[in-house]
Amino acid sequence: MSTYVAVFALVLAYVALVGAYFALRTLAKLRRASAILARGGRGPEGQASLLEATHRNTERTEVLAEQLAELRAQVASGPAAGAPAASGAAQGALRNVALVRYDALGSMSGHLSFSLALLDEQGDGVTLSAIAGNADTRVYAKGVSAGKGAQDLSPEEAQAVAAALDKRRGLLGRRSA
Repeated sequence: MSTYVAVFALVLAYVALVGAYFALRTLAKLRRASAILARGGRGPEGQASLLEATHRNTERTEVLAEQLAELRAQVASGPAAGAPAASGAAQGALRNVALVRYDALGSMSGHLSFSLALLDEQGDGVTLSAIAGNADTRVYAKGVSAGKGAQDLSPEEAQAVAAALDKRRGLLGRRSA
């Protein structure tokens, strides 16, 4: 029986020795990994430790959160409280739009022809007219200055310009030819 105890003790000692070997190997790997993290890595901020890099990124995140909160407040307050440069840039924008659809030719139906007015706040801009025919469609563009056409405007173009100046948007009254 003492032989069995001796063999059992020998096997147990061998298992303990193998376990200790693997534990020391794992510990060595962890030490190498933590040394790399503590030293830093490659790149422009490579000399910083992991804690320093984490602290720096936390500060950057806080600054970005503050800037985001400011932007949200500006958006919530609307364009009236916005920067004056933004309202100046929008001054020349073609904001007043009106569309008039009609039948230019008696043989065509479905209001396929249209006149579109694109004007800014001063009434300057352009009118685009498309006359749909049986075989082709012709497109005309005319300049508009202070609500008046550079060339004579058709009744539909004049209607579109008047509607755009009234700041009405979208599809307006239809007129049959």
